[in-house]
Amino acid sequence: MKNMVSYLFDKFKNTTVGMFVCQHPYWVLFFVVLIHTFFFNQYTLYDMIKAKMSISKLNAEYDYYQNKIQEDSIKLHNLKTDNQNLIKFAREVYGMKKDKEEVYIIRYK
Repeated sequence: MKNMVSYLFDKFKNTTVGMFVCQHPYWVLFFVVLIHTFFFNQYTLYDMIKAKMSISKLNAEYDYYQNKIQEDSIKLHNLKTDNQNLIKFAREVYGMKKDKEEVYIIRYK
């Protein structure tokens, strides 16, 4: 058995791949671990990049909605405190009118 293993090892050493592996074993091991980590591991490089992109997109959405909430809360406060703003809002958004008044709504496409 030992002769068989040494025979196969000697035969492998005589090939070009075998010579390279025998001359640079640490580099070969490094690249094998690197390839395993990036492509065959549970958390591949592709999955990590996809997760980071998703996180950055969600953070941008979070910031957008936080700003929208802040703007809407200011508008709501203005509507609750000032009757002129409430009347202006009702007339602009809902097309409400006063008695004996005509309202024409022009919408652009």
